[in-house]
Amino acid sequence: MTPRFLLLTTLALAPWALADPPKVQFNRDIRPIFSDTCFHCHGFDAKAREAGMRLDIRDEALKKNKDGSAPIVPGDVDASEIIGRIFATDKDDIMPPPKAHKELTQAQKETIKRWVAEGAEYEAHWAYAPLVRPAVPGAEKNPVDAFIREKLAARKIAPSPEVPKAKLLRRLALDLTGLPPTAEEVTAFTADAAPDAYEKQVDRLLASPHFGERMAVWWLDVARFTDTVGFHG
Repeated sequence: MTPRFLLLTTLALAPWALADPPKVQFNRDIRPIFSDTCFHCHGFDAKAREAGMRLDIRDEALKKNKDGSAPIVPGDVDASEIIGRIFATDKDDIMPPPKAHKELTQAQKETIKRWVAEGAEYEAHWAYAPLVRPAVPGAEKNPVDAFIREKLAARKIAPSPEVPKAKLLRRLALDLTGLPPTAEEVTAFTADAAPDAYEKQVDRLLASPHFGERMAVWWLDVARFTDTVGFHG
Protein backbone atom coordinates (compact mmCIF):
# COMPACT_ATOMS: atom_id res chain seq x y z
CA MET A 1 0.00 0.00 0.00
CA THR A 2 1.47 3.36 -0.99
CA PRO A 3 0.78 6.69 0.74
CA ARG A 4 -0.87 7.98 -2.38
CA PHE A 5 -3.44 5.20 -2.11
CA LEU A 6 -5.21 7.09 0.67
CA LEU A 7 -5.30 10.26 -1.38
CA LEU A 8 -6.77 8.98 -4.62
CA THR A 9 -10.25 8.09 -3.48
CA THR A 10 -12.37 9.57 -6.25
CA LEU A 11 -13.08 6.29 -8.02
CA ALA A 12 -16.76 6.75 -8.84
CA LEU A 13 -16.31 8.15 -12.32
CA ALA A 14 -19.44 8.15 -14.45
CA PRO A 15 -18.89 6.29 -17.75
CA TRP A 16 -20.17 9.24 -19.81
CA ALA A 17 -17.69 11.61 -18.11
CA LEU A 18 -14.63 9.92 -19.64
CA ALA A 19 -12.96 11.20 -22.78
CA ASP A 20 -13.44 7.83 -24.47
CA PRO A 21 -16.30 6.15 -22.57
CA PRO A 22 -16.29 2.34 -22.35
CA LYS A 23 -19.13 0.23 -23.63
CA VAL A 24 -22.31 0.57 -21.60
CA GLN A 25 -22.90 -2.40 -19.30
CA PHE A 26 -26.38 -3.40 -18.22
CA ASN A 27 -25.62 -4.25 -14.59
CA ARG A 28 -23.34 -1.29 -14.02
CA ASP A 29 -25.09 1.44 -15.99
CA ILE A 30 -28.63 0.45 -16.99
CA ARG A 31 -30.07 -1.79 -14.29
CA PRO A 32 -29.76 0.90 -11.56
CA ILE A 33 -31.63 3.39 -13.77
CA PHE A 34 -34.35 0.94 -14.77
CA SER A 35 -34.76 -0.30 -11.19
CA ASP A 36 -35.35 3.23 -9.95
CA THR A 37 -37.48 4.58 -12.77
CA CYS A 38 -38.94 1.81 -14.97
CA PHE A 39 -39.33 -1.57 -13.28
CA HIS A 40 -42.20 -0.50 -11.03
CA CYS A 41 -44.50 -0.25 -14.06
CA HIS A 42 -42.57 -2.42 -16.51
CA GLY A 43 -40.97 -5.09 -14.36
CA PHE A 44 -41.67 -8.51 -12.86
CA ASP A 45 -44.83 -7.53 -10.94
CA ALA A 46 -47.70 -8.40 -13.28
CA LYS A 47 -50.22 -6.57 -11.08
CA ALA A 48 -48.36 -3.27 -11.40
CA ARG A 49 -47.31 -3.68 -15.01
CA GLU A 50 -48.52 -1.03 -17.45
CA ALA A 51 -49.34 -1.54 -21.14
CA GLY A 52 -48.20 -5.15 -20.93
CA MET A 53 -44.61 -3.98 -21.42
CA ARG A 54 -41.78 -5.62 -19.52
CA LEU A 55 -38.23 -4.26 -19.53
CA ASP A 56 -36.49 -6.53 -17.01
CA ILE A 57 -36.28 -9.46 -19.46
CA ARG A 58 -34.65 -8.93 -22.86
CA ASP A 59 -36.93 -11.26 -24.83
CA GLU A 60 -39.97 -9.41 -23.48
CA ALA A 61 -38.45 -5.97 -24.13
CA LEU A 62 -37.81 -6.91 -27.77
CA LYS A 63 -41.33 -8.18 -28.46
CA LYS A 64 -43.26 -6.22 -31.07
CA ASN A 65 -46.51 -4.50 -30.22
CA LYS A 66 -49.68 -4.93 -32.27
CA ASP A 67 -48.79 -1.87 -34.33
CA GLY A 68 -45.40 -3.35 -35.23
CA SER A 69 -43.35 -1.15 -32.90
CA ALA A 70 -41.12 -2.56 -30.18
CA PRO A 71 -39.91 -1.17 -26.85
CA ILE A 72 -36.31 -1.95 -27.79
CA VAL A 73 -34.80 -2.62 -31.21
CA PRO A 74 -31.13 -3.45 -30.62
CA GLY A 75 -28.86 -1.15 -32.59
CA ASP A 76 -31.71 1.10 -33.78
CA VAL A 77 -32.49 3.99 -31.44
CA ASP A 78 -34.97 5.55 -33.86
CA ALA A 79 -37.11 2.41 -33.95
CA SER A 80 -36.94 1.81 -30.18
CA GLU A 81 -40.06 3.09 -28.50
CA ILE A 82 -38.41 3.62 -25.13
CA ILE A 83 -35.97 6.11 -26.67
CA GLY A 84 -38.81 8.12 -28.18
CA ARG A 85 -40.63 8.07 -24.86
CA ILE A 86 -37.76 9.06 -22.57
CA PHE A 87 -36.78 11.94 -24.89
CA ALA A 88 -40.38 13.07 -25.45
CA THR A 89 -41.44 16.54 -24.31
CA ASP A 90 -45.21 16.01 -24.35
CA LYS A 91 -46.40 15.15 -20.84
CA ASP A 92 -48.76 12.52 -22.29
CA ASP A 93 -45.92 10.68 -24.04
CA ILE A 94 -42.87 11.12 -21.83
CA MET A 95 -41.71 8.23 -19.71
CA PRO A 96 -41.47 7.95 -16.79
CA PRO A 97 -44.72 9.96 -16.55
CA PRO A 98 -44.61 13.19 -14.51
CA LYS A 99 -46.95 11.70 -11.89
CA ALA A 100 -44.30 9.10 -11.04
CA HIS A 101 -41.86 11.83 -9.93
CA LYS A 102 -38.99 9.79 -11.38
CA GLU A 103 -37.57 12.16 -13.97
CA LEU A 104 -34.50 10.89 -15.83
CA THR A 105 -31.45 13.11 -16.02
CA GLN A 106 -30.02 14.01 -19.40
CA ALA A 107 -26.98 11.84 -18.65
CA GLN A 108 -29.21 8.86 -17.86
CA LYS A 109 -31.17 9.33 -21.09
CA GLU A 110 -27.98 9.45 -23.13
CA THR A 111 -26.67 6.33 -21.40
CA ILE A 112 -29.84 4.38 -22.24
CA LYS A 113 -29.69 5.64 -25.82
CA ARG A 114 -26.06 4.57 -26.18
CA TRP A 115 -26.88 1.17 -24.65
CA VAL A 116 -29.60 0.57 -27.24
CA ALA A 117 -27.30 1.74 -30.04
CA GLU A 118 -24.65 -0.71 -28.85
CA GLY A 119 -27.04 -3.65 -29.05
CA ALA A 120 -29.03 -3.46 -25.79
CA GLU A 121 -27.22 -6.40 -24.23
CA TYR A 122 -28.66 -7.64 -20.94
CA GLU A 123 -26.71 -9.32 -18.14
CA ALA A 124 -27.78 -11.74 -15.42
CA HIS A 125 -28.00 -10.22 -11.96
CA TRP A 126 -24.49 -9.66 -10.61
CA ALA A 127 -25.12 -12.11 -7.74
CA TYR A 128 -25.41 -14.96 -10.27
CA ALA A 129 -22.55 -13.91 -12.54
CA PRO A 130 -19.07 -15.46 -12.09
CA LEU A 131 -16.36 -13.14 -10.84
CA VAL A 132 -13.87 -11.99 -13.45
CA ARG A 133 -10.49 -10.62 -12.42
CA PRO A 134 -9.63 -7.60 -14.60
CA ALA A 135 -6.15 -7.15 -16.00
CA VAL A 136 -4.12 -4.65 -13.99
CA PRO A 137 -3.25 -1.66 -16.21
CA GLY A 138 0.22 -0.17 -16.23
CA ALA A 139 3.12 -1.20 -14.04
CA GLU A 140 2.16 0.21 -10.66
CA LYS A 141 3.42 -1.60 -7.57
CA ASN A 142 -0.04 -1.46 -6.04
CA PRO A 143 -2.92 -2.68 -8.26
CA VAL A 144 -5.32 -0.19 -6.67
CA ASP A 145 -3.02 2.66 -7.65
CA ALA A 146 -2.88 1.28 -11.19
CA PHE A 147 -6.66 1.38 -11.64
CA ILE A 148 -6.91 4.83 -10.08
CA ARG A 149 -4.16 6.21 -12.31
CA GLU A 150 -5.88 4.78 -15.37
CA LYS A 151 -9.13 6.61 -14.50
CA LEU A 152 -7.30 9.82 -13.71
CA ALA A 153 -5.36 9.65 -16.97
CA ALA A 154 -8.60 9.14 -18.91
CA ARG A 155 -9.89 12.38 -17.44
CA LYS A 156 -6.51 14.11 -17.82
CA ILE A 157 -6.19 14.65 -14.09
CA ALA A 158 -2.80 14.54 -12.39
CA PRO A 159 -2.50 12.69 -9.05
CA SER A 160 -2.56 14.82 -5.93
CA PRO A 161 0.86 15.61 -4.47
CA GLU A 162 2.06 13.42 -1.64
CA VAL A 163 1.12 14.85 1.77
CA PRO A 164 3.58 15.35 4.66
CA LYS A 165 4.14 12.26 6.76
CA ALA A 166 2.50 13.79 9.82
CA LYS A 167 -0.74 14.44 7.95
CA LEU A 168 -0.60 11.01 6.33
CA LEU A 169 -0.32 9.28 9.71
CA ARG A 170 -3.20 11.34 11.07
CA ARG A 171 -5.42 10.24 8.18
CA LEU A 172 -4.41 6.62 8.64
CA ALA A 173 -4.95 6.62 12.40
CA LEU A 174 -8.36 8.29 12.17
CA ASP A 175 -9.44 5.85 9.47
CA LEU A 176 -8.37 2.69 11.30
CA THR A 177 -8.90 3.58 14.96
CA GLY A 178 -11.00 6.75 14.99
CA LEU A 179 -8.31 8.39 17.12
CA PRO A 180 -5.53 10.84 16.14
CA PRO A 181 -1.91 9.74 16.58
CA THR A 182 0.05 10.86 19.59
CA ALA A 183 2.90 13.34 19.28
CA GLU A 184 5.34 10.53 19.99
CA GLU A 185 3.90 8.38 17.22
CA VAL A 186 4.11 11.24 14.73
CA THR A 187 7.72 11.92 15.70
CA ALA A 188 8.67 8.25 15.33
CA PHE A 189 7.00 7.92 11.93
CA THR A 190 8.50 11.16 10.63
CA ALA A 191 11.98 10.02 11.65
CA ASP A 192 11.58 6.56 10.12
CA ALA A 193 13.19 6.64 6.67
CA ALA A 194 12.75 2.93 5.97
CA PRO A 195 10.92 2.02 2.72
CA ASP A 196 8.29 0.12 4.71
CA ALA A 197 7.72 2.84 7.31
CA TYR A 198 4.11 3.35 6.25
CA GLU A 199 3.36 -0.38 6.14
CA LYS A 200 4.68 -0.70 9.69
CA GLN A 201 2.25 1.97 10.85
CA VAL A 202 -0.61 0.13 9.15
CA ASP A 203 0.35 -3.09 10.94
CA ARG A 204 0.70 -1.28 14.27
CA LEU A 205 -2.72 0.31 14.02
CA LEU A 206 -4.39 -2.91 12.86
CA ALA A 207 -2.95 -4.65 15.94
CA SER A 208 -4.27 -1.93 18.25
CA PRO A 209 -7.32 -2.68 20.46
CA HIS A 210 -8.72 0.63 19.20
CA PHE A 211 -9.00 -0.86 15.70
CA GLY A 212 -11.23 -3.60 17.10
CA GLU A 213 -13.28 -1.02 18.95
CA ARG A 214 -13.84 0.95 15.77
CA MET A 215 -14.90 -2.17 13.88
CA ALA A 216 -17.22 -3.10 16.75
CA VAL A 217 -19.00 0.25 16.55
CA TRP A 218 -19.95 -0.40 12.93
CA TRP A 219 -20.98 -3.96 13.72
CA LEU A 220 -23.15 -2.87 16.63
CA ASP A 221 -24.91 -0.38 14.39
CA VAL A 222 -25.67 -3.15 11.89
CA ALA A 223 -26.70 -5.62 14.60
CA ARG A 224 -29.00 -3.10 16.28
CA PHE A 225 -30.65 -2.26 12.96
CA THR A 226 -31.14 -5.96 12.24
CA ASP A 227 -32.62 -6.66 15.67
CA THR A 228 -34.91 -3.65 15.44
CA VAL A 229 -36.23 -4.59 12.00
CA GLY A 230 -36.63 -8.22 13.06
CA PHE A 231 -38.48 -7.28 16.23
CA HIS A 232 -40.94 -4.96 14.51
CA GLY A 233 -41.40 -7.40 11.63
